[in-house]
Amino acid sequence: MTKSVYSRYYRTAIIEAEGRNSLAQRLPDAPATYPDALLHTLVGNETLDLLAKRYYGREDLWWRIADANPGRFPLDWQAGETIVIPPIRVATRMPRR
Repeated sequence: MTKSVYSRYYRTAIIEAEGRNSLAQRLPDAPATYPDALLHTLVGNETLDLLAKRYYGREDLWWRIADANPGRFPLDWQAGETIVIPPIRVATRMPRR
């Protein structure tokens, strides 16, 4: 199993589970704080991909929003809750090689 250097799982271990290779579960990181992060109050049935498209112009960066809100399962978010939207410079950064 190979992992791209651009994958969010790049530095996670590969483990064997039930006779198959798998990625180790990522533990939630402490939330990083950015002075230019936005707070977004969810309205209706907003999804991470829609928020990523709105704030970054790219739906595929939805996971950056999820990572900025550790310990909270995105499918459990409800209208009225406030989440952190990391700045675009953080959402589009590439890992160091």
